[in-house]
Amino acid sequence: MVKVTKKALADNENAFSSNLDSLLFLTLVSMSAIILMPAIMAEYQYLSAGYVSQQDTDTLLLSSMLNSRSGEVEYIYKPGELAGLNISLPPGSMLRDAEETLYGRQQRHRTFADLVAEDLILGLAISENSSKVFLNPMAKMHRPMTEEAIRNYLDSRIGGRYHYRFEAHWYPVSGYTTGSDIEIGEPVPIDAFRQGSRVSLPLASSPSYSEIFDSMNITTFMDAVNSSDPSAHLHEGYNKSIETASMSAAETITSVIFPADYLLSLSSMQSSFKSEQLALISSPANGNTPNPEYLVAIHSINHTVNGVFGLNVTLPEANQMIGVNVVDDIENSLIQSNSAMISTCLKEEMQPEIERTISEILNSTDPHARLELHESQMQSIFSRVNNGGTDMILYLWQ
Repeated sequence: MVKVTKKALADNENAFSSNLDSLLFLTLVSMSAIILMPAIMAEYQYLSAGYVSQQDTDTLLLSSMLNSRSGEVEYIYKPGELAGLNISLPPGSMLRDAEETLYGRQQRHRTFADLVAEDLILGLAISENSSKVFLNPMAKMHRPMTEEAIRNYLDSRIGGRYHYRFEAHWYPVSGYTTGSDIEIGEPVPIDAFRQGSRVSLPLASSPSYSEIFDSMNITTFMDAVNSSDPSAHLHEGYNKSIETASMSAAETITSVIFPADYLLSLSSMQSSFKSEQLALISSPANGNTPNPEYLVAIHSINHTVNGVFGLNVTLPEANQMIGVNVVDDIENSLIQSNSAMISTCLKEEMQPEIERTISEILNSTDPHARLELHESQMQSIFSRVNNGGTDMILYLWQ
Protein backbone atom coordinates (compact mmCIF):
# COMPACT_ATOMS: atom_id res chain seq x y z
CA MET A 1 0.00 0.00 0.00
CA VAL A 2 1.25 3.46 -0.88
CA LYS A 3 1.41 5.93 1.94
CA VAL A 4 0.20 9.46 1.31
CA THR A 5 2.62 12.03 2.56
CA LYS A 6 1.72 15.47 3.91
CA LYS A 7 3.15 17.11 0.79
CA ALA A 8 0.85 15.05 -1.45
CA LEU A 9 -2.15 16.01 0.69
CA ALA A 10 -1.22 19.68 0.40
CA ASP A 11 -1.11 19.38 -3.40
CA ASN A 12 -4.54 17.78 -3.42
CA GLU A 13 -5.97 20.53 -1.24
CA ASN A 14 -4.71 23.17 -3.75
CA ALA A 15 -6.46 21.35 -6.59
CA PHE A 16 -9.67 21.13 -4.56
CA SER A 17 -9.51 24.88 -3.95
CA SER A 18 -9.20 25.57 -7.68
CA ASN A 19 -12.24 23.44 -8.37
CA LEU A 20 -14.24 25.40 -5.82
CA ASP A 21 -13.23 28.65 -7.53
CA SER A 22 -14.36 27.30 -10.89
CA LEU A 23 -17.67 26.14 -9.48
CA LEU A 24 -18.23 29.51 -7.85
CA PHE A 25 -17.49 31.28 -11.13
CA LEU A 26 -19.93 29.08 -13.05
CA THR A 27 -22.56 29.68 -10.39
CA LEU A 28 -22.17 33.42 -10.74
CA VAL A 29 -22.39 33.16 -14.54
CA SER A 30 -25.58 31.10 -14.24
CA MET A 31 -27.11 33.60 -11.85
CA SER A 32 -26.21 36.44 -14.23
CA ALA A 33 -27.85 34.56 -17.12
CA ILE A 34 -30.99 34.03 -15.04
CA ILE A 35 -31.11 37.73 -14.18
CA LEU A 36 -30.42 38.91 -17.77
CA MET A 37 -32.57 36.32 -19.56
CA PRO A 38 -35.85 38.29 -19.39
CA ALA A 39 -34.14 41.35 -20.86
CA ILE A 40 -32.55 39.28 -23.65
CA MET A 41 -35.83 37.56 -24.46
CA ALA A 42 -37.67 40.86 -24.40
CA GLU A 43 -35.26 42.28 -26.97
CA TYR A 44 -36.05 39.43 -29.37
CA GLN A 45 -39.73 39.88 -28.67
CA TYR A 46 -39.43 43.57 -29.51
CA LEU A 47 -37.60 42.72 -32.75
CA SER A 48 -40.24 40.16 -33.65
CA ALA A 49 -43.05 42.58 -32.87
CA GLY A 50 -41.33 45.27 -34.97
CA TYR A 51 -40.96 42.80 -37.85
CA VAL A 52 -44.65 41.92 -37.80
CA SER A 53 -45.66 45.57 -37.39
CA GLN A 54 -43.53 46.66 -40.35
CA GLN A 55 -44.93 43.87 -42.51
CA ASP A 56 -48.51 44.79 -41.58
CA THR A 57 -47.79 48.47 -42.19
CA ASP A 58 -46.49 47.71 -45.67
CA THR A 59 -49.59 45.69 -46.54
CA LEU A 60 -52.08 48.19 -45.17
CA LEU A 61 -50.25 51.22 -46.55
CA LEU A 62 -50.34 50.02 -50.17
CA SER A 63 -53.99 49.01 -49.86
CA SER A 64 -54.97 52.34 -48.32
CA MET A 65 -53.02 54.31 -50.92
CA LEU A 66 -54.62 52.56 -53.89
CA ASN A 67 -58.10 53.06 -52.47
CA SER A 68 -57.64 56.55 -50.99
CA ARG A 69 -58.84 59.57 -52.89
CA SER A 70 -56.72 62.60 -53.52
CA GLY A 71 -58.27 65.93 -52.71
CA GLU A 72 -56.87 67.62 -55.80
CA VAL A 73 -54.06 66.98 -58.24
CA GLU A 74 -53.46 69.74 -60.76
CA TYR A 75 -51.74 69.42 -64.11
CA ILE A 76 -50.91 72.45 -66.24
CA TYR A 77 -50.56 72.02 -69.98
CA LYS A 78 -48.97 75.03 -71.66
CA PRO A 79 -49.71 75.21 -75.38
CA GLY A 80 -47.16 77.95 -75.83
CA GLU A 81 -44.45 75.81 -74.29
CA LEU A 82 -45.42 72.65 -76.17
CA ALA A 83 -46.08 74.13 -79.59
CA GLY A 84 -43.69 77.06 -79.53
CA LEU A 85 -46.60 79.48 -79.75
CA ASN A 86 -45.75 83.02 -78.68
CA ILE A 87 -48.81 84.05 -76.67
CA SER A 88 -48.62 87.26 -74.64
CA LEU A 89 -51.03 89.25 -72.51
CA PRO A 90 -51.66 92.97 -72.99
CA PRO A 91 -49.60 95.17 -70.64
CA GLY A 92 -51.28 95.60 -67.29
CA SER A 93 -53.65 92.68 -67.77
CA MET A 94 -54.93 91.05 -64.59
CA LEU A 95 -54.87 87.62 -66.23
CA ARG A 96 -51.15 87.03 -65.96
CA ASP A 97 -51.68 83.28 -65.76
CA ALA A 98 -54.28 83.01 -68.49
CA GLU A 99 -52.60 80.06 -70.20
CA GLU A 100 -52.50 78.10 -66.96
CA THR A 101 -56.09 79.14 -66.19
CA LEU A 102 -57.42 77.91 -69.54
CA TYR A 103 -55.33 74.76 -69.75
CA GLY A 104 -55.03 73.76 -66.12
CA ARG A 105 -56.64 70.47 -65.20
CA GLN A 106 -57.65 69.29 -61.75
CA GLN A 107 -58.20 65.69 -60.80
CA ARG A 108 -60.54 65.85 -57.83
CA HIS A 109 -61.46 63.01 -55.50
CA ARG A 110 -59.97 60.25 -57.62
CA THR A 111 -58.20 57.23 -56.14
CA PHE A 112 -54.46 57.00 -56.41
CA ALA A 113 -54.94 53.76 -58.34
CA ASP A 114 -56.80 55.77 -61.01
CA LEU A 115 -54.15 58.49 -61.04
CA VAL A 116 -51.32 55.99 -61.41
CA ALA A 117 -53.14 54.09 -64.17
CA GLU A 118 -53.76 57.31 -66.10
CA ASP A 119 -50.15 58.41 -65.73
CA LEU A 120 -48.78 55.05 -66.90
CA ILE A 121 -50.92 55.19 -70.03
CA LEU A 122 -50.05 58.80 -70.79
CA GLY A 123 -46.37 58.28 -69.96
CA LEU A 124 -45.53 55.55 -72.47
CA ALA A 125 -41.92 55.92 -73.54
CA ILE A 126 -39.31 54.16 -75.67
CA SER A 127 -36.06 53.23 -73.94
CA GLU A 128 -33.00 54.05 -75.99
CA ASN A 129 -29.40 53.91 -74.74
CA SER A 130 -30.33 54.25 -71.05
CA SER A 131 -32.65 57.17 -71.81
CA LYS A 132 -36.40 57.40 -72.34
CA VAL A 133 -38.26 59.27 -75.05
CA PHE A 134 -41.89 60.04 -74.19
CA LEU A 135 -44.31 59.17 -76.97
CA ASN A 136 -46.62 61.92 -75.76
CA PRO A 137 -44.97 65.24 -74.87
CA MET A 138 -47.78 65.94 -72.37
CA ALA A 139 -46.24 63.28 -70.10
CA LYS A 140 -43.39 65.65 -69.25
CA MET A 141 -45.87 67.77 -67.29
CA HIS A 142 -48.12 64.97 -66.07
CA ARG A 143 -45.52 62.66 -64.50
CA PRO A 144 -43.95 65.13 -62.01
CA MET A 145 -47.34 66.16 -60.60
CA THR A 146 -48.47 62.55 -60.20
CA GLU A 147 -45.24 61.60 -58.43
CA GLU A 148 -45.52 64.61 -56.13
CA ALA A 149 -49.07 63.63 -55.13
CA ILE A 150 -48.01 60.04 -54.33
CA ARG A 151 -44.93 61.21 -52.42
CA ASN A 152 -46.96 63.65 -50.31
CA TYR A 153 -49.45 60.93 -49.42
CA LEU A 154 -46.78 58.41 -48.39
CA ASP A 155 -44.89 61.02 -46.36
CA SER A 156 -48.05 62.00 -44.51
CA ARG A 157 -48.91 58.39 -43.67
CA ILE A 158 -45.43 57.14 -42.79
CA GLY A 159 -44.31 60.26 -40.93
CA GLY A 160 -40.60 59.47 -41.25
CA ARG A 161 -40.86 56.15 -39.37
CA TYR A 162 -39.75 54.07 -42.37
CA HIS A 163 -37.94 54.41 -45.65
CA TYR A 164 -40.01 53.55 -48.71
CA ARG A 165 -40.01 53.08 -52.44
CA PHE A 166 -43.08 52.93 -54.67
CA GLU A 167 -42.95 51.46 -58.17
CA ALA A 168 -45.51 50.95 -60.92
CA HIS A 169 -44.67 49.43 -64.29
CA TRP A 170 -46.62 48.82 -67.46
CA TYR A 171 -45.16 47.26 -70.61
CA PRO A 172 -47.79 46.41 -73.25
CA VAL A 173 -45.44 43.77 -74.71
CA SER A 174 -43.08 41.76 -72.53
CA GLY A 175 -39.48 42.35 -73.56
CA TYR A 176 -40.35 45.25 -75.88
CA THR A 177 -38.77 48.66 -75.39
CA THR A 178 -42.06 50.58 -75.11
CA GLY A 179 -43.34 50.93 -71.56
CA SER A 180 -44.03 53.22 -68.64
CA ASP A 181 -42.47 53.34 -65.16
CA ILE A 182 -43.12 55.29 -61.97
CA GLU A 183 -40.37 55.05 -59.35
CA ILE A 184 -40.50 57.09 -56.15
CA GLY A 185 -38.16 56.75 -53.19
CA GLU A 186 -34.72 55.43 -52.30
CA PRO A 187 -32.84 52.34 -53.58
CA VAL A 188 -34.26 49.19 -51.99
CA PRO A 189 -32.10 47.09 -49.62
CA ILE A 190 -32.29 43.31 -49.73
CA ASP A 191 -34.12 43.06 -46.37
CA ALA A 192 -36.96 45.43 -47.31
CA PHE A 193 -40.56 44.31 -47.14
CA ARG A 194 -42.36 44.06 -50.46
CA GLN A 195 -46.09 44.33 -51.05
CA GLY A 196 -47.54 44.24 -54.54
CA SER A 197 -50.91 44.62 -56.24
CA ARG A 198 -52.08 44.34 -59.83
CA VAL A 199 -54.45 46.97 -61.19
CA SER A 200 -56.20 46.92 -64.57
CA LEU A 201 -55.81 49.78 -67.02
CA PRO A 202 -58.62 51.51 -68.93
CA LEU A 203 -57.49 50.61 -72.44
CA ALA A 204 -59.55 51.27 -75.55
CA SER A 205 -58.49 47.92 -77.02
CA SER A 206 -56.58 44.85 -75.92
CA PRO A 207 -55.28 41.71 -77.66
CA SER A 208 -57.80 38.88 -78.05
CA TYR A 209 -56.76 35.29 -77.34
CA SER A 210 -59.36 33.90 -79.74
CA GLU A 211 -58.03 36.07 -82.58
CA ILE A 212 -54.45 34.97 -81.93
CA PHE A 213 -55.43 31.29 -81.54
CA ASP A 214 -57.48 31.38 -84.76
CA SER A 215 -54.32 32.33 -86.65
CA MET A 216 -53.16 28.75 -85.98
CA ASN A 217 -56.15 26.78 -84.80
CA ILE A 218 -56.27 23.03 -84.18
CA THR A 219 -57.09 22.22 -87.81
CA THR A 220 -54.17 24.28 -89.07
CA PHE A 221 -51.90 22.70 -86.47
CA MET A 222 -52.87 19.14 -87.41
CA ASP A 223 -52.42 19.90 -91.11
CA ALA A 224 -48.92 21.23 -90.37
CA VAL A 225 -47.99 18.15 -88.32
CA ASN A 226 -49.21 15.77 -91.04
CA SER A 227 -47.64 17.72 -93.91
CA SER A 228 -44.60 16.65 -95.91
CA ASP A 229 -42.45 19.22 -94.05
CA PRO A 230 -44.00 19.59 -90.56
CA SER A 231 -41.11 21.57 -89.10
CA ALA A 232 -41.31 24.29 -91.76
CA HIS A 233 -45.11 24.50 -91.56
CA LEU A 234 -45.08 24.70 -87.77
CA HIS A 235 -42.49 27.48 -87.88
CA GLU A 236 -44.61 29.32 -90.43
CA GLY A 237 -47.74 28.91 -88.31
CA TYR A 238 -46.18 30.15 -85.06
CA ASN A 239 -44.57 33.10 -86.84
CA LYS A 240 -47.99 33.98 -88.25
CA SER A 241 -49.42 33.86 -84.72
CA ILE A 242 -46.67 36.20 -83.51
CA GLU A 243 -47.52 38.61 -86.33
CA THR A 244 -51.21 38.52 -85.36
CA ALA A 245 -50.34 39.14 -81.71
CA SER A 246 -47.99 41.96 -82.72
CA MET A 247 -50.71 43.65 -84.75
CA SER A 248 -53.12 43.49 -81.79
CA ALA A 249 -50.47 44.93 -79.45
CA ALA A 250 -49.65 47.67 -81.97
CA GLU A 251 -53.33 48.65 -82.11
CA THR A 252 -53.40 48.89 -78.31
CA ILE A 253 -50.28 51.09 -78.22
CA THR A 254 -51.51 53.30 -81.05
CA SER A 255 -54.87 53.84 -79.35
CA VAL A 256 -52.93 55.19 -76.37
CA ILE A 257 -50.42 57.45 -78.12
CA PHE A 258 -52.58 58.65 -81.01
CA PRO A 259 -55.96 60.20 -80.03
CA ALA A 260 -57.75 59.67 -83.33
CA ASP A 261 -61.23 60.47 -82.01
CA TYR A 262 -60.02 63.71 -80.47
CA LEU A 263 -58.31 64.75 -83.69
CA LEU A 264 -61.45 64.02 -85.68
CA SER A 265 -63.40 66.27 -83.34
CA LEU A 266 -60.88 69.04 -84.01
CA SER A 267 -61.36 68.62 -87.74
CA SER A 268 -64.89 69.98 -87.37
CA MET A 269 -63.62 73.15 -85.71
CA GLN A 270 -62.24 76.20 -87.39
CA SER A 271 -58.46 76.23 -87.59
CA SER A 272 -58.24 79.82 -86.38
CA PHE A 273 -60.05 82.16 -84.01
CA LYS A 274 -61.10 85.75 -84.38
CA SER A 275 -59.31 88.27 -82.23
CA GLU A 276 -62.21 88.60 -79.81
CA GLN A 277 -62.11 84.83 -79.21
CA LEU A 278 -58.50 85.12 -78.07
CA ALA A 279 -58.99 88.24 -75.97
CA LEU A 280 -58.05 86.42 -72.78
CA ILE A 281 -54.84 84.84 -74.03
CA SER A 282 -53.47 87.14 -76.69
CA SER A 283 -52.89 90.72 -77.48
CA PRO A 284 -54.89 92.56 -80.18
CA ALA A 285 -51.87 92.29 -82.47
CA ASN A 286 -52.34 88.51 -82.54
CA GLY A 287 -55.80 88.63 -84.04
CA ASN A 288 -55.11 85.85 -86.55
CA THR A 289 -53.45 83.53 -84.06
CA PRO A 290 -54.50 79.91 -84.74
CA ASN A 291 -56.39 77.92 -82.15
CA PRO A 292 -53.79 76.98 -79.49
CA GLU A 293 -55.50 73.63 -78.87
CA TYR A 294 -55.19 72.79 -82.55
CA LEU A 295 -51.52 73.79 -82.55
CA VAL A 296 -50.85 71.58 -79.54
CA ALA A 297 -52.48 68.65 -81.31
CA ILE A 298 -50.41 69.17 -84.45
CA HIS A 299 -47.25 69.52 -82.36
CA SER A 300 -47.98 66.32 -80.44
CA ILE A 301 -48.64 64.39 -83.64
CA ASN A 302 -45.42 65.64 -85.18
CA HIS A 303 -43.47 64.72 -82.03
CA THR A 304 -44.79 61.15 -81.97
CA VAL A 305 -45.09 60.32 -85.66
CA ASN A 306 -42.06 62.06 -87.12
CA GLY A 307 -39.85 62.79 -84.12
CA VAL A 308 -40.06 59.42 -82.35
CA PHE A 309 -40.98 56.93 -85.08
CA GLY A 310 -39.47 58.82 -88.02
CA LEU A 311 -42.36 58.15 -90.40
CA ASN A 312 -41.93 61.42 -92.36
CA VAL A 313 -45.65 62.15 -92.49
CA THR A 314 -46.68 65.49 -93.96
CA LEU A 315 -48.95 67.28 -91.51
CA PRO A 316 -51.43 70.09 -92.24
CA GLU A 317 -50.38 73.68 -91.79
CA ALA A 318 -51.61 75.64 -88.78
CA ASN A 319 -54.30 77.34 -90.85
CA GLN A 320 -55.51 74.13 -92.52
CA MET A 321 -58.05 71.59 -91.41
CA ILE A 322 -56.96 68.10 -90.41
CA GLY A 323 -59.02 65.73 -92.53
CA VAL A 324 -60.38 62.30 -91.73
CA ASN A 325 -58.17 60.68 -94.35
CA VAL A 326 -55.07 62.26 -92.78
CA VAL A 327 -56.01 60.92 -89.35
CA ASP A 328 -56.65 57.44 -90.75
CA ASP A 329 -53.36 57.41 -92.68
CA ILE A 330 -51.36 58.46 -89.64
CA GLU A 331 -53.09 55.90 -87.42
CA ASN A 332 -52.46 53.08 -89.91
CA SER A 333 -48.83 54.11 -90.31
CA LEU A 334 -48.27 53.98 -86.56
CA ILE A 335 -49.93 50.56 -86.29
CA GLN A 336 -47.91 49.10 -89.14
CA SER A 337 -44.64 50.55 -87.81
CA ASN A 338 -45.21 49.31 -84.27
CA SER A 339 -46.44 45.94 -85.45
CA ALA A 340 -43.32 45.33 -87.53
CA MET A 341 -40.99 46.26 -84.66
CA ILE A 342 -42.91 44.18 -82.10
CA SER A 343 -43.00 41.18 -84.45
CA THR A 344 -39.25 41.35 -85.05
CA CYS A 345 -38.58 41.57 -81.32
CA LEU A 346 -40.88 38.66 -80.38
CA LYS A 347 -39.65 36.37 -83.16
CA GLU A 348 -36.07 36.90 -82.08
CA GLU A 349 -36.78 36.36 -78.38
CA MET A 350 -39.16 33.42 -78.79
CA GLN A 351 -37.19 31.52 -81.42
CA PRO A 352 -35.41 29.16 -78.93
CA GLU A 353 -38.71 28.46 -77.17
CA ILE A 354 -40.54 27.73 -80.44
CA GLU A 355 -37.68 25.52 -81.66
CA ARG A 356 -37.93 23.50 -78.45
CA THR A 357 -41.73 23.20 -78.74
CA ILE A 358 -41.56 22.02 -82.36
CA SER A 359 -38.89 19.47 -81.49
CA GLU A 360 -41.03 18.06 -78.66
CA ILE A 361 -44.11 17.95 -80.91
CA LEU A 362 -42.30 16.05 -83.67
CA ASN A 363 -40.71 13.62 -81.20
CA SER A 364 -44.04 12.82 -79.55
CA THR A 365 -46.31 10.02 -80.76
CA ASP A 366 -49.22 10.92 -78.48
CA PRO A 367 -51.79 13.15 -80.27
CA HIS A 368 -53.04 14.55 -76.95
CA ALA A 369 -49.50 15.44 -75.82
CA ARG A 370 -48.87 17.17 -79.15
CA LEU A 371 -52.04 19.21 -78.80
CA GLU A 372 -51.12 20.23 -75.24
CA LEU A 373 -47.68 21.38 -76.42
CA HIS A 374 -49.32 23.42 -79.18
CA GLU A 375 -51.85 25.06 -76.87
CA SER A 376 -49.09 25.85 -74.36
CA GLN A 377 -47.07 27.55 -77.08
CA MET A 378 -50.06 29.59 -78.25
CA GLN A 379 -50.75 30.66 -74.68
CA SER A 380 -47.10 31.72 -74.35
CA ILE A 381 -47.40 33.92 -77.46
CA PHE A 382 -50.59 35.48 -76.14
CA SER A 383 -49.09 36.14 -72.70
CA ARG A 384 -46.38 38.27 -74.30
CA VAL A 385 -48.95 40.83 -75.45
CA ASN A 386 -51.57 40.40 -72.74
CA ASN A 387 -50.28 43.01 -70.30
CA GLY A 388 -53.36 45.13 -69.77
CA GLY A 389 -52.71 45.36 -66.05
CA THR A 390 -49.97 47.08 -64.11
CA ASP A 391 -47.95 45.92 -61.12
CA MET A 392 -47.81 48.41 -58.24
CA ILE A 393 -45.20 47.64 -55.57
CA LEU A 394 -44.45 49.28 -52.23
CA TYR A 395 -41.16 48.57 -50.42
CA LEU A 396 -40.75 49.47 -46.73
CA TRP A 397 -37.73 49.25 -44.45
CA GLN A 398 -36.27 50.90 -41.34
